[in-house]
Amino acid sequence: MADAGFEMRMRILHEAVDRHLIQPLRIHGWETCTAPASEEGEYIVVTAQKNGYSRSIAVLYTSAMENRHYRALDLSVDHIFTNGALNNVGSYAYGISTPVASIDQFPGTLIEWNKALAPTADSSIPPYRARAIRQITAESPLDAIWARLEQFASVRLAEKLIERRMAEGGVPRTPTPLSKKAEGLAFAIRNGADYFRSGTNESLSRRILSLYYGALALASADMLASPDGSANLDDVEGFTKFGHGLYTVPPITHDFGGLSVGVLASGFYPRWAAFLGHNISAYPTKKAKNQSDLHDLPTHTHASLGELLSAIPELGDLYLEVFDSAPSWVSPHYDVEANSTSVLFGRTERVGSTYVDLVDVSGRVSGSRLEAAGWPVAELTEIATESGGRSFRVRVDHDGHEYWDGALPLHRSAFLPSGTLILPVLAGASEYRTLALVVLYALSIVVRYLPSLWRRVEGGDWDHYLVLIRTAIGVFERVLPEEFLEAIIGERVLAHQR
Repeated sequence: MADAGFEMRMRILHEAVDRHLIQPLRIHGWETCTAPASEEGEYIVVTAQKNGYSRSIAVLYTSAMENRHYRALDLSVDHIFTNGALNNVGSYAYGISTPVASIDQFPGTLIEWNKALAPTADSSIPPYRARAIRQITAESPLDAIWARLEQFASVRLAEKLIERRMAEGGVPRTPTPLSKKAEGLAFAIRNGADYFRSGTNESLSRRILSLYYGALALASADMLASPDGSANLDDVEGFTKFGHGLYTVPPITHDFGGLSVGVLASGFYPRWAAFLGHNISAYPTKKAKNQSDLHDLPTHTHASLGELLSAIPELGDLYLEVFDSAPSWVSPHYDVEANSTSVLFGRTERVGSTYVDLVDVSGRVSGSRLEAAGWPVAELTEIATESGGRSFRVRVDHDGHEYWDGALPLHRSAFLPSGTLILPVLAGASEYRTLALVVLYALSIVVRYLPSLWRRVEGGDWDHYLVLIRTAIGVFERVLPEEFLEAIIGERVLAHQR
């Protein structure tokens, strides 16, 4: 019969097993079965099962247990844990192959089991590298951002920037002088700044046109500033000889959001997309002339204006009032419940994976869209939420990055309380600046060549789109300069108002 001391020790052990093993396993969808405690060896065996995958764990009250018990468990369990630190464990756990660790290290084991069931997803997004952070604090953050952009309108500073980025990227200097590349970069930035500034205090239609051509110029600067980008301005101008690489198809329904935008294999946009790391092999060589023609093209090579606007997180509830369809963004947040931190001798053990909740405030985004987004996530599971909308838990594997957010293509802006993830809506691209450029292209076509449609937006039966469009333009005027500054200098920018 067990003595009172044994019962007390097993009560302590059961509490530790429940806290460190059972609860995390159940949170992650594992079913558990706990065997009665071994009176002689003073340990508990837990069996965990999920999707036909089974693992058994023994948890010892102390590591100072006779070797015969270790040898017996070596034949029957997959892992041995001890309740507390390992004290001279080599004197007891010898002659076995089963790993022995402190129970505090179970989170890492659980993640490895989860990875065996749901391997790291292949990411279709271009590889991301850690970047330096540039802090900007000013009375007017936008003016401060433009000051840092416009300094590279100096050929001397533009060349200095290119040299620095080549050194940081480990790109050797070529015999070809950098002066032409620097001259092109300086010109593109001056051109972009002029266009952005010329639209200030103008009508909405003129602001749209100015922003589009300004964004086009800064996209050119994006390529010219990169060591791997265009060699000079002539290269960039060569792209545009074949057009902008985009086209529009008017809607056949009574819906402004049904205006379609498609990509082409030639012109500026596909060259920029390829520079950003996107596969453009499926881009069509011919434009669709009407909505029927779009059915013959790969679906991902065209999108409606409504779908493009759905990928602008700053529009938020304004988008949801105008459209009944789902937005194309979610907000990722650290999942406190699903993450466990193991501490050994006062030091945090990093396991290279973190559980994150993808929050959709609209409740309209489906799990299948998130799975197809191409992000480096796995184990997508919808979880209950009390705040409305929908929430999906995912595992982010971030080897090579200290924190999970370094592995995801987060979009941040002054209009948002936290970072967002943008779902691809056109040709796999989810970079904010590419989507903004395409939206501006579509609106510029309407303003210039489809005045009958634009009149319906400005004061006709499509006027419910007007505030949405005006807001998008205001957002682009603030956010795009910061986005392009980050791309051009190769650093993350944090701009705050003093």
